[in-house]
Amino acid sequence: MIVLKKALYIMFVTFSVTISAQTNKMDDADKLAERMCLELKNSENKNDTIKTAILKEKYFTPYLKQFSASERKSKYDHLFVRFQKLCEEFRALLSKANTQKNNENWVTVEKKPAININEKDLQLLKKSTDLYYFEASGKKVFVKTDNKYWTETFDDKTNSILYYKWLSANRFELEFIESNNVNRKSFSKKGEKYLYEVLSKENNYYWIMFEIPGQNRLVKFKLFAE
Repeated sequence: MIVLKKALYIMFVTFSVTISAQTNKMDDADKLAERMCLELKNSENKNDTIKTAILKEKYFTPYLKQFSASERKSKYDHLFVRFQKLCEEFRALLSKANTQKNNENWVTVEKKPAININEKDLQLLKKSTDLYYFEASGKKVFVKTDNKYWTETFDDKTNSILYYKWLSANRFELEFIESNNVNRKSFSKKGEKYLYEVLSKENNYYWIMFEIPGQNRLVKFKLFAE
């Protein structure tokens, strides 16, 4: 993902453009992401290099031309994250380009694994107020919880705050409130909800199933209890 993201951005910043003061207002990032996703669906027979070039030339470059040089990086990052979230085809493209294929902390699965967790271990997790997990990049994210909030602190000292609610014995829900982290505030909008299912416990970590409503992709990750 990082390699492809950098490739798309490098292709843009090395492309010399003249910004017109009369540039028409573009669609917002989500609408543009929907158009790009349709483009990917219609170009499934093309190789990944051609797909990437089409995205850059037809969508990313024209969209970013309307912004000043100082704004483009943040606008690019926002569009990239929204595109990643909203488009299953783009996530598949990124997955193929991801150099971290053997990340032991995150695993994409085809179907939900069997649940193998006892009540004692579930209660230990529910009572835990200090947790952490590792992002796909390997960076550690600290989590503070109570009966209502789930607060994440990232390596750059930014934070995300979400409502935290258990729905059943082994399922809980996080509802996004706000974040000053660049990627998280682009990925989520206030009120969006994410579902988690506790699968099992091994040593000092739990395997957690992560599910985004409306998307088919299933991922499990390690959540550590301190």
